[in-house]
Amino acid sequence: MPCVQPANPERVKELKEESFIREGKGKLKVTIEGQEKLETTMSGSLKSVEEVARMLGVEAKDGKIETVVDGVKVRMERGKLELEFESGEKMKIERA
Repeated sequence: MPCVQPANPERVKELKEESFIREGKGKLKVTIEGQEKLETTMSGSLKSVEEVARMLGVEAKDGKIETVVDGVKVRMERGKLELEFESGEKMKIERA
């Protein structure tokens, strides 16, 4: 049985949104919702749920992540990542 560690804010302090994206083939749609809604597309693909779980120091259950790390709600399933910040802003990255 793997050892599950609580999310470590110190470990993820330097992570940026780009940390979840792998360069290469594919297109991603990025949506940011705050006072305004911004949408764009970019080249690349999302890292796997398992890779992101390791980066955050959490366990993926049934191929999904639902956790709060350093005040940021993180929800992820294959091909889709949602981040909700304390300010109320939301970011969604998904396959285009």
